[in-house]
Amino acid sequence: MSADVKPPPACVPIASRIISDVDKVYAYALKLLNGHDFSVADLQKRLELKFGIPPDATIQQLLQKNFLNDRRFAENYIARRKHRGKAVVSQELLAHGIPGSLIVEMVGRTEWPSLREAMEAKMKGLNLRAPLQLRDAARLFRALHRLGYEEDAIREEIENINAQQ
Repeated sequence: MSADVKPPPACVPIASRIISDVDKVYAYALKLLNGHDFSVADLQKRLELKFGIPPDATIQQLLQKNFLNDRRFAENYIARRKHRGKAVVSQELLAHGIPGSLIVEMVGRTEWPSLREAMEAKMKGLNLRAPLQLRDAARLFRALHRLGYEEDAIREEIENINAQQ
């Protein structure tokens, strides 16, 4: 055998294979985070699917360097999806693995559109004009209710719109 022949991978010590795997996981995590922000749970799932090992060391390293931050993810997520309403955004953040206490804090301190603004935007989007027919009022009611506005407030606002015309 010549001196330049490398030993087969099975002969490589386990510790060096683990280190190279950790480096691969870290490099892949940085590549993913370069594209957009992830929650800790989402990134952990992606890394486990790709590499089959729990990436705890990599996650801790990314958290320490502030490359991964659930608070920042929640802020950006809420800012991009305000038009969906509190209830929907809260459920989506839960699905992304954000802790409930952080969701309550972030949703509570965000300024959401008033019912009047949301109603005007939905009427424009649904191509509705006052006075509203019963069917159109029901469509508008359902759309606003899905956004998380209270039923009584929606009914009152629809009645006010119809009374103005």
